Amino acid sequence: MEPNTDLFGTASPAPSTKAATRWLLVSNHLNLLYMLAAGLVMPPMGFGKKYYQDTLAAYPGWIPLFANDVPKAAIAYSVSERNHLIPCIATMNLASLHGKVMTIDSEGGANEVNFPDGLDGSEQILLIPAPLPVTWVASIAFQSSDNKTTCEADARDFGNVPLLDFKREVSASAFSKATGWHWPPSGIDIPSKGIVLDAPFAAGGIMALLLHLGNIGEIGLQACRLAFDAKTEVAQSIPDPLISSLGMWMQTGQTIVTGDISNRLFWGAVMKVAACRFSDAPFTPLDVVLDYLGSAGEGMDERMKLALVKLVNDLRTIASFTDSTITEIFERHPKSFSRVLTLFFLREKCADLLSFKHPLLTESDIIAAAILFAARDGWLGLPLQLRNFPGSQSAVSHRMAAMAHRMGDTGLNLGSPPSRPLPLREL
Repeated sequence: MEPNTDLFGTASPAPSTKAATRWLLVSNHLNLLYMLAAGLVMPPMGFGKKYYQDTLAAYPGWIPLFANDVPKAAIAYSVSERNHLIPCIATMNLASLHGKVMTIDSEGGANEVNFPDGLDGSEQILLIPAPLPVTWVASIAFQSSDNKTTCEADARDFGNVPLLDFKREVSASAFSKATGWHWPPSGIDIPSKGIVLDAPFAAGGIMALLLHLGNIGEIGLQACRLAFDAKTEVAQSIPDPLISSLGMWMQTGQTIVTGDISNRLFWGAVMKVAACRFSDAPFTPLDVVLDYLGSAGEGMDERMKLALVKLVNDLRTIASFTDSTITEIFERHPKSFSRVLTLFFLREKCADLLSFKHPLLTESDIIAAAILFAARDGWLGLPLQLRNFPGSQSAVSHRMAAMAHRMGDTGLNLGSPPSRPLPLREL
């Protein structure tokens, strides 16, 4: 008599009543390196064109984690797209996670449960709404020393992958004892989960850059506090509305609704620049800003419209190498909003902004410009030297993931965020 087989193609043992002690993510080393750089464990849409098929592709918007052991088919699936891909298994620490998730048991039953109290030990797969903080990766296992060494060498080729901050180990047994379950499971329909990442990525960059600018003055310090703890009352002490609206944006990731035209234009530009990273259109952030400002004058009075047209024309000239000096441009545009946009067109990277000095620029100008620059680069686009402030990785990663869940209204609770790192001025 043939044994009964389950959904995954294996003989069905008596259902376990012991909850999983480890939750495991199967991927390949290049996807893993990208997620370490991005600060988030996330679905394929977060990778742009740099994604290689792995288990994250099976259920869009969900993160599949296996209970204690992983399927051989999931390992093969995650390296099937290219010969040079290396399989890896990440152990996830879910101690702070609470909320509704999906589970799949050995008989193919899919259920929504409250994690962790709703688990009964029969779960083979956990599906968690994405994203999760990458700092929840407790360890990364490789099948051999050669695989581990190759992954570490590849990480050194990138300027934004903090692989050495994570525990790495060789565990041939984790791969050899893999189960015979099918992957992806057939006949299980899990609705796709919508996810927003452009604003959280921008928020990560903003937190990191304002942390570096927290020492330049009182406005810089208060803006840094507001970036990490958006619900604080420090916004009331910041006179520039471009900056004082930061806390509201960090909470919602949505366009700021205000009667102040400059404020509305500034945060609209932040949103456009942040979304540019996920656009398939062949436009640069500068193109996007020019297009946005060019159409933003509708409904304005003639005086404001003419001022905006003048600014847009100057920005176009800067983008194509202007004959004017920086001082001449700043003198033509004395308002903070115009100077911030001018800086955005004069310098390409966040590091360039940190080293830029000019007597006509105020502290508020630099801080507001940093918000726009950081929205362009995002946490992913910052080099490690701008992200290696002690404690910043865990603080930023958690807050980016929490922001994504607020915007996606998933109801998932990631627990209390790690304490924010403090600039020297605050110590």
